Amino acid sequence: MNKANERKCIIAMSSMTYAMRGETLLNNNRLYTRVIKLPKGSTPKGCGYGLELSCSFLERAVQMLEHAGIKHGIVLR
Repeated sequence: MNKANERKCIIAMSSMTYAMRGETLLNNNRLYTRVIKLPKGSTPKGCGYGLELSCSFLERAVQMLEHAGIKHGIVLR
């Protein structure tokens, strides 16, 4: 499957600061991601930003964020 057709998942982030820290951490570890603005109402806590990445890297990405102490919200698939 090429990158354009890969299924994307979004990890909701509690702030832009955490989103930027998460993006840097994951990209530096070759889990390519980007910060995106989430539509209003897409998460129960109202998270405004998220990290979009390939769903195939989701579990590893969440583990890395948690290990680094970077707070995150729900996962949107």
